[in-house]
Amino acid sequence: MKRAVCPRCERPAPTCLCAMLPVAPVAHRTELLILQHPAEAGHAKNTTALLTLGLQRARRLRGEVFDAVLAGPGTALVYPGEGGAPLPAAVERFILLDGSWRQSRRLLAGNPWLGALPRLALPDLPGCYAIRRAHRPGQLSTLEAGLHALSLLEGHPERFEPLWAAFEAFVQAGLYRRATGLA
Repeated sequence: MKRAVCPRCERPAPTCLCAMLPVAPVAHRTELLILQHPAEAGHAKNTTALLTLGLQRARRLRGEVFDAVLAGPGTALVYPGEGGAPLPAAVERFILLDGSWRQSRRLLAGNPWLGALPRLALPDLPGCYAIRRAHRPGQLSTLEAGLHALSLLEGHPERFEPLWAAFEAFVQAGLYRRATGLA
């Protein structure tokens, strides 16, 4: 028998995120486009649904190869390391790559146009994502990277507090399931 899945967050019923999310999606100016590796789509530790359901201007596309038309004027890639052009004065859209670090490198290699985009490499911020292991400093979850990028560009980070609270509840629920053997 198939497990019951929440139609909104696409999670199995016991791990539904909906109660953690803000009542209304958080308003922001800059579009957030998340290119998700297909293998990451059903992963229980994935934070993309928190962003796409909790922000007004966030959307996800799944696949391995994407159309370069997504790299319109004012588009920048949020990804560690060097590369790309300097950030334009007016960033209208951030692209995030969602997957394991290996999967994100595959997405970058499989879509050469991504490497040509202006790149925002976030400073080595401490991650709070205790249910997945970072291999290097500055490796953040998709949610952390997205919210930090929006805060850096738009200011007023306090408006994202409802999503940070949802993220904390998500992490704590994951740690609880791990500790109790429910994971």
